[in-house]
This record gives sequence, C-alpha cells and structure tokens, in this order.
Amino acid sequence: MVCLVSCWKIFSIQSENQALRNELFKVNVQIKETTVAVDEAKKGQVDKLAREQRKNNELEEEEDASKSELDDLLRKRDQLKVEMENSEMQSKELAAGIQKVKVELAGVDREIETSRQNARSFSLKVPALQAEIVNLENQISQEEQRKQDLDDKISSYDTETKILKKHYDLTISALQKDFYERPWLERGESVTISYSSLDLNAGILMLPIGKDHGLEQKMRFSVRAAGVRICQVSIKEVAFDHCVAMIVPLYGNPSKLKEFKQLDLIYL
Repeated sequence: MVCLVSCWKIFSIQSENQALRNELFKVNVQIKETTVAVDEAKKGQVDKLAREQRKNNELEEEEDASKSELDDLLRKRDQLKVEMENSEMQSKELAAGIQKVKVELAGVDREIETSRQNARSFSLKVPALQAEIVNLENQISQEEQRKQDLDDKISSYDTETKILKKHYDLTISALQKDFYERPWLERGESVTISYSSLDLNAGILMLPIGKDHGLEQKMRFSVRAAGVRICQVSIKEVAFDHCVAMIVPLYGNPSKLKEFKQLDLIYL
C-alpha cells in the first residue's frame, strides 16, 4: 500500500510538472512571437516613419504593455521554476522514502524467512518433544502407581499395626489376668461345667471352657457327677473359651453322661 501511494504521488507530481512545462512553453512562444512582432515593426519602411509615428507610439505602448506582460510571464516562469524545483525535491524525497520502505520491506522479508526457518526447526523438534512428553507422562503414571502402592502399604501397615497393638494389649491383659486371677489348674483342682455337645459314638465331648480357665492340650480329667465317677477325658483341641475332649476308653461308664448336665472335672 505504501508503494502504491508513493507511486500515485510521484505520478501526480510528474503530471503537474508536465503541465507547468507546457505552460512555460506557451509563454516562451508568446515571447518569441512578441519579439518577432517588435522586430518587424522596427523594420518598417523609413518613408512611413512619420506616418507611422503615431502607430509607433501605439506600438511602443503595446510594447510596454507586452514588456509588462513579458515581465509578468517571466515572473510566472520563475515561480514555475521554483515550483518545479520544489516538485522535484518532493519527488526525490518520495523516491528516498520509497527506497527506505523497500529496505524496510526487505528487512521484514528477512524476518519472515527467519521466522519460517524457526518454525520449520520447531516442527522438526515437535515429535521428539511429544515423545518426551509421553515418556514423562509414563513416568508420572508409574510414580502415581508407586505412590498408590505405598499408600496401600501404609494403609496395610496401619491395619497390621492396629492388629498387633490390639494383640499386644490383649496379651498384656491376659498376662495381667493370669498374674492376678491365676487362670490355671493345679493337679487335684476341679471345675464345674455343663457340656454343650456329646457324641458317644465318636467319643467326643464339647466343653464350654478353654484357655481362659487354664485348659491345654493333653490335659487329663476325671469326670464326676453328683459325687459319682463317670469316666475320664483328655483335651484334644483347645481354644480360648471352649475345647474338644476325647473320652478315654475303658474307664468308667461314659453313657451316664447323658443323665447329667452339670459335671465336675478333676485335673489328674
């Protein structure tokens, strides 16, 4: 757009210069014609001098008028020359401005080319950057999974810690209970219970006491009811609050167990 405006301005100035040259040419033509007329008047015949004196005076007046007009034309010509010089100076300035704009445009073109080269270089780096981004995302996912695993482990550690602490507290409580309540049996001591299940065919007796009363595996008891000896049993499996006793064969009459609900166990 700047180039188009500059070209239009130069074209306008050149048109004005051409018009001024045409007008100056016309003035010069008029000057020449007037000079020729004056010369022809001066070249008049001598014998017509007297007769043409009046005409000469008129011609002189016309010549003076022509001179005045010529002076005006010369002054106009000088003005036109000044205007032409100014126009030429403006044309030169416009040409210099156009040249400067061209130089600036050349610089802009270089910047555009540099930007294009940078864009191409960056486009070549994009795949590597994308691969690096994918790698970083994978690493982040792995770290997140690792964090989740650690959180799970920490949670399990917390659960295990709570379980162990509870077990520790129960152990301490049991030890204190053992120490103060003496939950064990000495030989000859008896415990009165009511059995919960009886299977004579299998020879198994379920008792509602266990480690809480000091019972342990392989302990042997004599079973009595109402002062009558019934049989003997041996502890096979024991839990905290119940146990499984095996009826010892060939000792007493185990079938009488069905007649009683309350039994006395005497530790042998």
